[in-house]
Amino acid sequence: MTDDLLEAGATRCRREGLTVTRPNDGGEPPGVARPADARPSSDDARPFDPDRTTASDAPSVSALLSSGRPVAIESIRDPEPTLVLSRLWNDRNNDRAALFVAPDRETADRIETLLAPPVGVRTADEDGRTFYAGPDRVALAEGGYAAVPAGTTLSWRESTTAREPVGLVVDGDGDGDGDGDGAGGRADADAAATGAWLELRADGEVVARLDGVDALDCPTRERFPYAYRRDDDKRIRVVDFAGRPVQRYTGIGAMRDGGFQPVPAPLVPEHMFDGAVDGWWAVLVADGDYRNCP
Repeated sequence: MTDDLLEAGATRCRREGLTVTRPNDGGEPPGVARPADARPSSDDARPFDPDRTTASDAPSVSALLSSGRPVAIESIRDPEPTLVLSRLWNDRNNDRAALFVAPDRETADRIETLLAPPVGVRTADEDGRTFYAGPDRVALAEGGYAAVPAGTTLSWRESTTAREPVGLVVDGDGDGDGDGDGAGGRADADAAATGAWLELRADGEVVARLDGVDALDCPTRERFPYAYRRDDDKRIRVVDFAGRPVQRYTGIGAMRDGGFQPVPAPLVPEHMFDGAVDGWWAVLVADGDYRNCP
């Protein structure tokens, strides 16, 4: 079926006069369509604008194929956000537009919704954006990765609402109490300077807070309830936000069974895209008969 989608895209590109090749390199798209004469546009230098929320019609296939850019033919059956965004990122970085070929209208709608302004986020409102979880983990400044109690549904969200206390803190003797700077406490002080922050919620409850999306670049361990790292003997060591040992496990699965889960890093569009992506993608619905694709 994926080959059928690829052929649907290739046929549509050839109809517009583009030459289609099938690269053998595993790092390349399965199909690339090239115009007779590439015509770089002045729009290519536009920066990515994460604050853009103006809705617009989905780009047309005809407009994309007449843009003068090489076009990657991307077969998409499951429009999972990481897959769609990573393919668009790879194509954009290699000066290719992306023609996403979907098997049906429902799949196409999901791709178009994901890439419509604001690009690549789950939801957005006056308070900020809610992000999709990505494949990476939150790496910490001290080494290792952030963790939280298992069995909860995690979400990352920007917020400007009134801050509430988050987590425990450590006093001078290393004992946890409810005052001072601790998991989230210092982030509150940092955020006060800018009025915006990034919250990690577990089943709706704030468990960590960072000073905006840029603070995801190796935050300190104290920002999160727990952390974990792999020791020299390959076992997983879990510590609390103050670095105190909690437990050791044979692997990530055992760690989850023991009550701790890794924190997935959110997909932040401006961390992925350097340039604007509108005009760099379109969706083609194969509808089972590529000869009749619009």
